[in-house]
Amino acid sequence: MQERSEKLGRFRSVKLAASRADLSQVFRLVYVSRATALFGPEELQRIGEESIARNEKLDVTGILVVDQGRILQVLEGDEDVVVTLFAKISNDLRHEAVQKVVASVQKKRYLSSWIMASGNEDRVPAALRKDYLRMYKRFTQNGSFADILSEEVELLKVMALFRAVPMS
Repeated sequence: MQERSEKLGRFRSVKLAASRADLSQVFRLVYVSRATALFGPEELQRIGEESIARNEKLDVTGILVVDQGRILQVLEGDEDVVVTLFAKISNDLRHEAVQKVVASVQKKRYLSSWIMASGNEDRVPAALRKDYLRMYKRFTQNGSFADILSEEVELLKVMALFRAVPMS
């Protein structure tokens, strides 16, 4: 019985890896919002841990960036799953002015895992923060459904990397 369970677990792992291999289409949703209160490090840590656990089970990948109360999130996965998750997020009282920027089927995933960028903004170089603010402004003022660019996703990844590095 345990051998069968192990095989099933390996099968699920292989299936998950294959779904993330950029061989099929994926639904991508990007939204922006404002935090109703600035999150403390402990709350952001808890949100991140919960998101990682939930999104792994749902096969949702993405990135969340919180910068001085401005929230930008990219979610990728099965359309029904992502739309349901976004509906839940939209009703979360921890943020307001939730605005869907992009919701479209794409040819590949930009994100192969879950990343959360938060914490001390001082760790992020001023030029990166300026680019983030420009992108956030574009998304809140544009009103069009132009997709997020791969370069913008890379900016979010770099911001996450800077915030993950411990301060010396």
